[in-house]
Amino acid sequence: MKFVPLLPKHRLSAAELAQLHQQAFTKERPWSALEFKDLIAQPGVFLTCSSHCFALGRLVVDEVEILTVACAPSHQRQGLARQIIAQLLDEATSHGSVWSFLEVASDNTAAISVYQGLEFEEVGQRKNYYKRKNTAPCDALIFRKYLI
Repeated sequence: MKFVPLLPKHRLSAAELAQLHQQAFTKERPWSALEFKDLIAQPGVFLTCSSHCFALGRLVVDEVEILTVACAPSHQRQGLARQIIAQLLDEATSHGSVWSFLEVASDNTAAISVYQGLEFEEVGQRKNYYKRKNTAPCDALIFRKYLI
């Protein structure tokens, strides 16, 4: 596995986040720079990133929701997303998070494998949650992890 050093929080601009998101999310509508800018400005929202991958989370009381994870296609399958997510979970735990949850497209086997490798467990499903370009919607799987 190739080691890629992580950068301090908020090192990527909203435009850079949007660009990475667009590269990684080819089936769903990627988030815009304005959406990232607005999200990052909200209380409890934090970012862990490298120059080619990021995870965005929101901490509410004792639970962190992983809002999105994106990794440039050129840096996928190298363990970088797993490292970024683990750092996000560590950060959330240090700020009082006890639980983490996320939603992932049911056909995103690579992401599901990463989450299962991080000991997330599937706890639910949302039918037709992800709207797709020119195809039928896709279900979301809900994963949860106890952090402490």
